[in-house]
Amino acid sequence: MSPQSHRRSRVTRRTAVAAGGALAAVGGLACIPLFAQASSTHSARTLTVAADGSAPYRTVQAAIDAASPGETISVAKGVYHEVVTVPAAKSGLTIAGATGNPADVVITYDNAAGTKKPGGGQLGTAGSATATFAAKDLTVKNLTIANFFGKAAHPGISGQAVALNAEGDRQVYEHDRFLGHQDTLLAWAPTATTLTRQYFRGDTIAGDTDFLFGDADAVFDHDTLVARDNGAAAGGLNGFLTAADTDSSQKYGFLIANSTVSSTAKADTYYLGRPWHPSATSVAQVLFRNTVLPAAIKKATPWTDMSGFSWKSARFASYADTGPGAATNAGTPRLTAAQAADRTVRKYLAGTDGWDPTRGSAGTGASANASGSAGSAHAVTSGPATGDSRHVTEPRLPSTTCKTVTAQLTASGRAFGAAAEKNPPDTAVLQAALDACTRNGSGPVAVELKASGSHNAFLTGPLTVHQGEILVIDSGVTLYGSRNPASYQVKGKPTCGTLSPAEGGCAPLISVSGAHAGIEGVRSGSGSQGRIDGRGDQDILGTSTTWWALARQAQTANENQQNPRLITVKNADDFTLYDIDLLNSPNFHVTYQNGNGFTAWGVRIKTPADARNTDGIDPGGATDVTIEDSWIQDGDDGIAVKGGSAVRNVTIAGNHFYGTHGISIGSETAGGVTNVLVENNTVAGTDSSGIVSGSSNGIRIKSSAKSGGEVSDVSYVNTCITGVRYPLVFDTHYANGSGSRIPYFTGITVAGLRAVNSPSNAQSVFNGYSPAYPLGLTLQNVSLDRDTSTGQYAKIGVYDSTVTPSGTGVTVTKVQGSGSLPSCAFPAYPPL
Repeated sequence: MSPQSHRRSRVTRRTAVAAGGALAAVGGLACIPLFAQASSTHSARTLTVAADGSAPYRTVQAAIDAASPGETISVAKGVYHEVVTVPAAKSGLTIAGATGNPADVVITYDNAAGTKKPGGGQLGTAGSATATFAAKDLTVKNLTIANFFGKAAHPGISGQAVALNAEGDRQVYEHDRFLGHQDTLLAWAPTATTLTRQYFRGDTIAGDTDFLFGDADAVFDHDTLVARDNGAAAGGLNGFLTAADTDSSQKYGFLIANSTVSSTAKADTYYLGRPWHPSATSVAQVLFRNTVLPAAIKKATPWTDMSGFSWKSARFASYADTGPGAATNAGTPRLTAAQAADRTVRKYLAGTDGWDPTRGSAGTGASANASGSAGSAHAVTSGPATGDSRHVTEPRLPSTTCKTVTAQLTASGRAFGAAAEKNPPDTAVLQAALDACTRNGSGPVAVELKASGSHNAFLTGPLTVHQGEILVIDSGVTLYGSRNPASYQVKGKPTCGTLSPAEGGCAPLISVSGAHAGIEGVRSGSGSQGRIDGRGDQDILGTSTTWWALARQAQTANENQQNPRLITVKNADDFTLYDIDLLNSPNFHVTYQNGNGFTAWGVRIKTPADARNTDGIDPGGATDVTIEDSWIQDGDDGIAVKGGSAVRNVTIAGNHFYGTHGISIGSETAGGVTNVLVENNTVAGTDSSGIVSGSSNGIRIKSSAKSGGEVSDVSYVNTCITGVRYPLVFDTHYANGSGSRIPYFTGITVAGLRAVNSPSNAQSVFNGYSPAYPLGLTLQNVSLDRDTSTGQYAKIGVYDSTVTPSGTGVTVTKVQGSGSLPSCAFPAYPPL
């Protein structure tokens, strides 16, 4: 059915596929990652809402009715069963969930298009909406808006059931959840030729049939689209992601960019979209770009006809999408690089007034003038990044201990007897303790490793930490990794402890699976804390070669060393590393992949600067990450934020780096990396033993066409660098990688950076990819004692900077700024 209040009548629309029952509960999508971004705020009055009566207003609608344009409505935690409307006259409102977590604040109703009106007739599609927002310049953040209508419970009622009806210009939706089944989110314009722009960032939108539909100029940026599983067999039909009806007079319609489509549905059961064609001037425009698509997408035929109108007559396209559902056949419309340059997030939203909500407000930040010379000043701030959307404080050890395991070994020179080395004696007992423990209510439980008299060591092969468990290592206790490669062998993979063209021969020492888990140490008053030692510097059992020597041999042979990582965490939300020493890993120390909520605090990593491929902490495909108050020394990236799949909301604060390859983003960025805040860190080019890093970088974003994508909204605040060859590196041609995945770095801000004691050959790198994909950077309060640099294809704003990049396609603009250079002190690596 059609939205009855639209600018023109709609024909009967969209044949429904089975949508299943209503959502069982508000928490039914609790596993969906939640994302946050900064937004503009209003200085006027704030009205507060609480369902329990503890605030002046019990309902959201009552607060809207009382609010004046430009005011803020703060909604306390609770479920609000009501229909909410913001009329067009109330422009500039902000409606925000008070907790910052959209799962806490839920506005829900269960109307459908066929629901009868009190005075007769039916509500229609638009009238079924739980929330209708018609006002201009509206900001909505940290809310869940849901329509829980269930077809099974209401037979005979047409099932279009809208959660959000957005129909105002310059609307911003951040960190929200929109939950429904058919027609979850309607984005539309009041008349055919009215430019109506809506920006959805960091949101989660769940549905099945046409759950993004309408004719607005709507951008879905760094969002998660959840395509529900309605039970269709592989190759059958579960639903359609989009049904746009963009008017032919409008250049832009729907853009789904830098996002992730998530689905547990069978393969080849979802279309990307179909063209809604209610009038002769409707010509749908939909673009999926730099978005991860699941196997549920019909990648061979991602678009389909609708009501007799051919999808080939619409304006459908894709560009640089990834994942198993990304189309590869020649019959699927895909943009060229030149076409993609004209179809960016900002161009969709700019209109004639230059609106740019991606940077907080239009016209803010560095923008080069046409000539490329220093131009008139523009305002600049410390950058748009806000980092982790959680309110992260120092962790605590769990209050409940499930199992205590006492040490039976004492190491001699970090080694053990032959029998123990061949068959690590603690593997079985430690895994048994981990297997026996389960989460206690809402809190995690500990499996604690303690000393027993002079015995303070454990020797083990691979272990698995489960959901709700914290592996706690007492102060003075060390968990040693096996030197026997057979302990780590992965079945069917290359032989662990050898070289091979392939990868994956060794399991990690510790694997973590399941939410609310952690690895933590007990810290004593003297500063010592629990320890894990991978012994990468010692000979692989049965050889005269160390794990690290094998890594160097692999570099020479152009093969892969089969070395175990120390800690690997996959698909585990709410994971914590706390007050733990991680030493001498044979390979990467910590990898965190595809989870929501990772905290590393008080972690001390100590591995020499010349130990190859020993990254410190690598979050990849992650959301809401904080790495704080840690000391990191290793032979590769100190931190590498890897965006093979989407990464959002990362804070790296108050850390110290020694001899590493720097604080890095990349090289994988195909899934997109956004909202990264890096502040108050120090970087030294030499480790605590005087070994100089083999690739000495300060702050670095690296990618290439091999694995590129968009990196946006990254802020480096108050960074101190000493003895580093490459203080600033922004490189879109890293390692000369080739391919079709274009790297694009934009919205990057360096606000307060000082580099001292730089070697005489020090230089910085400012390389954008091409004229169509320039580096977008602001340098504010930057002092380099060696200001040599190279650059190409960059638009750079500068304020109080000793370095002024130049090169082919580099334009520089003076910008207004404030603040000052950081005062720098470089602490020595603490004794362990």
